[in-house]
Amino acid sequence: MRSKRINLLKLLAGILLMVLNICIWINGLFINRERGMDIIPAVPLFIIGALLILGWYKASGTTPPIRPQRHKFILNTLLVNYFVMYLIYVAGEMFFSPSIDLLTLPGIFLPLLMGLFITGFILSWNHEAYAGIFFILWYLLVLFGQLRYGELLHRGPYIFIGIVIFIQGILYLYYHFRVKPKG
Repeated sequence: MRSKRINLLKLLAGILLMVLNICIWINGLFINRERGMDIIPAVPLFIIGALLILGWYKASGTTPPIRPQRHKFILNTLLVNYFVMYLIYVAGEMFFSPSIDLLTLPGIFLPLLMGLFITGFILSWNHEAYAGIFFILWYLLVLFGQLRYGELLHRGPYIFIGIVIFIQGILYLYYHFRVKPKG
């Protein structure tokens, strides 16, 4: 009984930390417009929350999940949260940033990045290698856009925020080639 209570507390604490991270994002992008710099220190809350939820997942069943199941669970948990945070960021850009001409090259990057991310998100559930490639490509385009076009450079810390998606892409490739059961 005590272990079930501790396990439930892990789940609730993990969810609470992830919700707190999202609240920090909303505060930084909508309420106190700091161009997202308070978002970066909030990342550890998000990671600790995901690890607590993974601890709950490992202890919740009658038999512990095997290694590929644990990896896939944590990757999906992180990605769903990234998706929510990316939507919050895009909404903040739409409401508060000066409009950018979508018919010029810097303006084309924003919908292109969103399309790549959504494609990677959809592919991540069944085709991890392709999702990893899309997330790495997404980050490379973020770097190129930030370094090449001043219009994108002054819209926020895409380079820092995007590192987590880049790492997620590497983790999906690692999962596909090293962890996922073949067969």
